[in-house]
Amino acid sequence: MIRMTLSEYLRVPKDYRGVWTNERWDIPNWADIREKHLGKRTLMTNINGGTCLVVEGMGLEIIDDSDWKKPDAVRKEISRQCLKFFTERGIEPHYADCLIRYNDNYDTVEVRIAIGMDAETEKDDDIFFYCDTLEDMKSLAENSSEDFYIADCYGFGVYEDLL
Repeated sequence: MIRMTLSEYLRVPKDYRGVWTNERWDIPNWADIREKHLGKRTLMTNINGGTCLVVEGMGLEIIDDSDWKKPDAVRKEISRQCLKFFTERGIEPHYADCLIRYNDNYDTVEVRIAIGMDAETEKDDDIFFYCDTLEDMKSLAENSSEDFYIADCYGFGVYEDLL
């Protein structure tokens, strides 16, 4: 199964992607399976050393990412939420509550990311990832060497609020 976002699919050259529009009465049982093919997006790909055509719903899943926040918007939201926290509390935050998206399967999870906090604290189990600075955290809004990226930021807090 190939999973990709709509943006990734649209970046594939048009010669390697398309929409199934041809009737194929030469295929056995075409009348029974034509609904699985006609109007579906297709992708030419290399599987196990051979060229293969995969069809949406049959080996190809295209995830609509058109309403996902772009990295710049996520970084701006992180800055906005951090400024809001600092303005209201007058102290630097220790962590951020975020939504991350995994690069391999696009699943999302709500997590807590520490900023400048030490590991091995009483609340270590609540922390998903540690960053040294806010700028380090903002850099996670882009696909990087990590297996996830920050898809959204909901707010900030301090360690003492967790106790």
